[in-house]
Amino acid sequence: MLDRLKAWFRAAPESAAHAPPAASAHPQVTMHWLADTRQPVPDWERIAVAEDGLWSESERDAFWTAAADNWLRELAAALGPDVYRVHTSERFLLLAGLPDGDARKFLSFCEHARRRIMGNLGTLAHPVGGGKHVCLVFADQDAYYDYIDHYYPDDGGVYAMSSGVFIQAGYGHFALSAFDMDAMRPVIAHELTHALLSHLPIPAWLNEGMAVNTEHALFPSLADPRASGYSLEEIAHKHRVFWDRERIQEFWAGTSFLRSDDGNSLSYDLAKKMTLLIARDHDRFIRFALSAHLDDGGAAAAIAELGYPVENLALAILGEGDWTPTPELWRDIQSGRS
Repeated sequence: MLDRLKAWFRAAPESAAHAPPAASAHPQVTMHWLADTRQPVPDWERIAVAEDGLWSESERDAFWTAAADNWLRELAAALGPDVYRVHTSERFLLLAGLPDGDARKFLSFCEHARRRIMGNLGTLAHPVGGGKHVCLVFADQDAYYDYIDHYYPDDGGVYAMSSGVFIQAGYGHFALSAFDMDAMRPVIAHELTHALLSHLPIPAWLNEGMAVNTEHALFPSLADPRASGYSLEEIAHKHRVFWDRERIQEFWAGTSFLRSDDGNSLSYDLAKKMTLLIARDHDRFIRFALSAHLDDGGAAAAIAELGYPVENLALAILGEGDWTPTPELWRDIQSGRS
């Protein structure tokens, strides 16, 4: 199955539908900012009002690219202009606390990875809104967590540690904590996949499954079970011990991916394996992904496009158990998660 998935990631030119829009003059954009934030956070809803008068794709693309550029320059000034600079490439804007040479390498890889991922995802992929992709690379973990804290609820919850995240709020963008460039590349591929899928209302497990398999297709060594530090038998045992009829609801609801215990890594592993099962039939997989919805964990789409209940995917990996998604339980899970 993985070999089949890897084959999708062949180098391929982008279709005409994904060709970059024609260049447009740099427009003047009036910026609006949210109040009571530690760093400059744009009020994207107010900024978007001005987009109503733009008719062409190139105008909208130029408008949002200019807005994003304004935002990143304000953010760079707030974080420390001696450390952070704004860099640009054909399809990316980068705010980074990196040496210029490393920033150029980072953008070159982003462009390369985007072409590969677009070639794989095809009709599933779509850029976020108008404008270039935005990536923030923070100089250290303290700055990274201080920034992403703007987008996490102030509910006292405990969240998993991370080195990168796609933030689907306002102008969708991804943020990373700077570390070894080679180690950052799989994180970029993972988060860029989220960015290109963010227009689809797909369940978290499918979103994460595609993102993890993107990493593994571009970086095959990560697909080796030994990379996790556990054997296949040990991972299977962990799954058997962890999952039950209550915890599987966290998986379908998407909250298990935020756990700070083994449930976090097991959720990603389960999502990866379930996605690979569907990927055996590429055309059916595309139809499923286009119709799957987070409201029911993909249950209706599985019946319509796969021809079997979505819980059968969990059954194939976890063995016997009550794995049926029960959406009426998810509101309590999401509000009561600790």
